[in-house]
Amino acid sequence: MRHNDVIRESFTTQAQAFAANPWVTDEDRIQRLVAAAHLTGDERVLDIATGPGYIAEAFAGAAREVVGVDLTDAMLAIAKHRTKERGISNVSFRAADAESLPFENGAFDVVVCRLALHHVLKPLEVLREMARVCRAGGTAVVEDIYASEHPERAAYQDRWEILRDPSHVRTLALSELLQLFRDVGLETDSVTTADNLTPEVERWLATTKTPPERASEIRRLLEEDRLHDLSGTRPFQDATGRLFFHARTAILAGRKVS
Repeated sequence: MRHNDVIRESFTTQAQAFAANPWVTDEDRIQRLVAAAHLTGDERVLDIATGPGYIAEAFAGAAREVVGVDLTDAMLAIAKHRTKERGISNVSFRAADAESLPFENGAFDVVVCRLALHHVLKPLEVLREMARVCRAGGTAVVEDIYASEHPERAAYQDRWEILRDPSHVRTLALSELLQLFRDVGLETDSVTTADNLTPEVERWLATTKTPPERASEIRRLLEEDRLHDLSGTRPFQDATGRLFFHARTAILAGRKVS
């Protein structure tokens, strides 16, 4: 199966649950991402891997026009329904592959991608496409989870991430994200990190409808991680015994240099 088909299958399965999860819907996190773009109100914005459309909708409230693209029809259906219900007229959605965007060079003032790079086989190609469709002097903004700078610790995190969601490819280290910006001609203007995204493991597993055998192995790996600090995500238990971990995230904003 082609990886894009794996992505479509995974996010079709989890579309409704994903759209309802607090780590996706959190308004403060969404507004931090919008703020990183420093909008003036007249921008044309492209939201890549828009999913249920929360980011596109937020940018539509502060920009002239927003286009949201995604591989998965089930996600696009949610995004279209939400914005239609809210009467938002300056946002549109269409299916597209982030590695081969159907837009002309320099077509957008701002290009944004949230929580998607760890799902793609070629993150460099996605960043290169983001830079291509962004005008000279325009802004690219990426938010994603990031991994340990130590390869063996990063690989441990990817073990349980892939067991949960086969569309996961690899969580990049922060240094790799910065290098991608440099390699595609983006001048990094700001980097904001946070570790306050703490998914509750059982809900996190339920979102992707992880099969019981895989879920059991994930719990085992996370418990080992909790006891021996194997990935840097610092799993922990609350007073009731529920298991959580820290999904460290970074927002990078940069300008396309001419």
